[in-house]
Amino acid sequence: MRALVADIGNTHVRIVAWTDADRLPRLEADGWVAAPALATVARLATPVSPGEDDAFVAALREAVAGAGGAPLVAVSVVPRVAALVAGAVPQVRWADHAARLPFTHRLADAAATGADRLCNIAAAVGAGLGDALVVDAGTATTVDILAGGVYLGGVIAPGMAFALEAISRRAARLPQVPFGEVPLAAAPDTVTALAAGAFHAGVGGVEALVAGLQRRHGPCPVVVTGGLGSVLARPGWFHDPHWTFRGAACLCLPD
Repeated sequence: MRALVADIGNTHVRIVAWTDADRLPRLEADGWVAAPALATVARLATPVSPGEDDAFVAALREAVAGAGGAPLVAVSVVPRVAALVAGAVPQVRWADHAARLPFTHRLADAAATGADRLCNIAAAVGAGLGDALVVDAGTATTVDILAGGVYLGGVIAPGMAFALEAISRRAARLPQVPFGEVPLAAAPDTVTALAAGAFHAGVGGVEALVAGLQRRHGPCPVVVTGGLGSVLARPGWFHDPHWTFRGAACLCLPD
């Protein structure tokens, strides 16, 4: 094993193994050539309160110890949990704006840009793309543009499942409904109506963002990743649930 790569998200911390055999997908003349899936080492719930910190740190240390001395690379969108990781694994390598970025950018402040977004663009460059649109569908949905090898930035929207959870919390008469694919049809009851509306408005909203950005910045390959990336799989769009991990490896693990 060459390294562990951790993606510290708002809901989960996922840790995968990165070996010398692991690589990035490639876009060939006849379509995408996928890379093998990365092996999952651990999937930990992101601690949301100090009372959960000790158990999280213990599980993290156990995962790192099991890697036989391989370094830990981490990308984080949760500063509090990043601090826990840094305390537990002092030699962690951070995939963020301070890494050697393999692209130029037009960001107002790279340090204020989500490290996961930087990793997603790094993966696009590592996959040989000069132009790309990367959708990362998680707690938030981010859509980022690489054009002519330059990272232009992108847009951020509430995550599809998060939006459903939020309306259920704020509206007194709307129940909690799981996010998932359901048919689009007039529903005879509130639960079905809410489930259908959330799913199709969420997916349709992302499709509209992709179409609008491509009209503005030009057509380019579309990559979809994130916990809800599978519901956005479309003909011609490339789905890779490990895209952000691959980008982190590009930033922190020299060839």
